[in-house]
Amino acid sequence: MFRVKSSFKTRLEIKAPLKKVWAFFSTLSNLTEMLGGVEDIRREPGGIARWTIATETPVGHVRFSFPVHETSPQADTIEWSPAQNESQNLLRYSLKFEDKNGATFVNISQQVELRRKRAWDLHPGVGLMSEARLSNALQRRINEAIENFLERVKEKLERETSHR
Repeated sequence: MFRVKSSFKTRLEIKAPLKKVWAFFSTLSNLTEMLGGVEDIRREPGGIARWTIATETPVGHVRFSFPVHETSPQADTIEWSPAQNESQNLLRYSLKFEDKNGATFVNISQQVELRRKRAWDLHPGVGLMSEARLSNALQRRINEAIENFLERVKEKLERETSHR
């Protein structure tokens, strides 16, 4: 089995009310508008949301579709996990919110795993690369995209809050 994996975790402080931060992150169109690589998120029957993500890799441009469903275990958490029966394109995205002295802390966690029987099933050019090399490239892209996204979100929400 050929597997490409990446993960991202961070804690972000946003000087804005929890309700406003929650509303922003729970609106999926905000992700497609501001998170690089997320081309589309569309809702499907059965509570599935299909995330289409594209990026440049060492083997060229790739696009994957991640069917997920909401699995938020608590009221202070937004969580999306792989849809039942999905075995190739796995995405887990989790946000846990805390309100502290008028600021909102967000614990962010994301894991991506692409599974194929053989490397070239993922992309024709991947047969020449190792799992580790491709995972490292994917990790760099995800880190860059999410860090840029979080910086923009923080700036936007804090600016909107300060103008009130």
